[in-house]
Amino acid sequence: MTCFRSNLMNRVPPCLMLAALIGLSVAEAAETKPAPQFNVHGDRMSFIDNGEIKVGVNQDLGGAITWISTPGHDNLINNNDWGRQIQLSFYSGPRPFEPDGKKTHKNWKNWAWNPIQSGDVFGHRAKKVELTNSGTSIHLASIPMQWALDDVPGDCRFEADLKLEGPMLRVHYRLTNQRADKTWYGGHNQELPAVYTVSALDHLMSYTGDKPFTGDSLTRIFKPEGQKFPWAHFIATEGWVAAVGDDDWGLGVCNPTVYNYLGGTSSPVKSWSSDASPTMYISPVSTDVLDPNIVFEFEVMIRAGKLAEMREYFSGIMSQRTPPVWKFAKDRQHWVPRGCTDAGWPIQDGLKLTLVKDKKAVIDGPVQPFPAASAPKVRITGMWSGIAGTGRISWKKQGGDQTNKANSATFLLPVIADKETTIEVDLASVPGYDGLITQLTLWPAEQANAEGQVILKAIEMIGGGAGK
Repeated sequence: MTCFRSNLMNRVPPCLMLAALIGLSVAEAAETKPAPQFNVHGDRMSFIDNGEIKVGVNQDLGGAITWISTPGHDNLINNNDWGRQIQLSFYSGPRPFEPDGKKTHKNWKNWAWNPIQSGDVFGHRAKKVELTNSGTSIHLASIPMQWALDDVPGDCRFEADLKLEGPMLRVHYRLTNQRADKTWYGGHNQELPAVYTVSALDHLMSYTGDKPFTGDSLTRIFKPEGQKFPWAHFIATEGWVAAVGDDDWGLGVCNPTVYNYLGGTSSPVKSWSSDASPTMYISPVSTDVLDPNIVFEFEVMIRAGKLAEMREYFSGIMSQRTPPVWKFAKDRQHWVPRGCTDAGWPIQDGLKLTLVKDKKAVIDGPVQPFPAASAPKVRITGMWSGIAGTGRISWKKQGGDQTNKANSATFLLPVIADKETTIEVDLASVPGYDGLITQLTLWPAEQANAEGQVILKAIEMIGGGAGK
């Protein structure tokens, strides 16, 4: 992850998302020495500017976005070290990742596979391999560096297509993996992407309630009192987050497929300096499987303006997305198997799950809020082989922490094996299926034989309106 990796003297670093998510202790991460610093004005930059917003990528840091400014505001992106900016960083196994006898930095000894767009902890920069600039759009490709290793390029390729639309930057990102290691490492948390701004934009604002798109009051996000983890974790139920100053002006972030966020300020000190240590951090976070040969893509919108304007714009897009429909024709749709594996990339006409005896096979859906009333039923389409009995679907609600059997419904598996079947489950008939549903979990079979297989074609919420 693009972690706030420098200025760690005498305090816990404020950006330790992956330290927590992959099991590195705060104490271990806090020992890290400052990463190399750079002067954004001394590196080779490439800019696009439409008069409403100016964006710059750093060609000496793998094309990471190191500049966003607007008329009347200088650079709003924090560049205190190589772990900030707006940049890509991905995660998978193994942990530790130490290929060809290489050893991770002594202060990052437990670090996983983690190609990062800017450079590594030892001071080696990522490589830009191509860049074209039309004046209002940029296409770039780069070879990242493995964060915790000494001069080890990532076994993958990063690409980004940047386009200006009024006061907004739209970026389409692409990861192309080229790993020789074919091991199944399951799902890992991904920042899609990490965004670091100047700390003067110190109000982290979003809607986190259970009545999205109704004009209900926004929430200022703070880290819970006494929490050691450096960032607040929250579900942005309207699908966007903004960092604004005292005048409600700033930058908004929206990844249209992600509602799970981390964010917050590293310090109470306000600064408009791009080089200052204090920073604001925002990241849409999704759990995803990164196969050794995957092409993984996502989009992010970053918009400048007043808070009310940003909410209106992003809500106009995100309010059209309920109730959700997930069709697994060519990708996982952010669903992640646990206790089982799928056939890997490329995904072709369904998720082909292999279930193992005595293991609880589960597939977790993405965080994607929708009102229970809009989707009283779920339709599951798939093919079951070597499996009999029942399956189960569970749900989480906004304000609830865990999925449990009280919030679940069972269904009978098909009697005829190896035939595509559609199963409808009446969720509305189950007590507890109400309010704002945030996430589903599917047990494709509650008991399985060693040779059991399931091909999931689609999971569709139905009955209260059109799907996405």
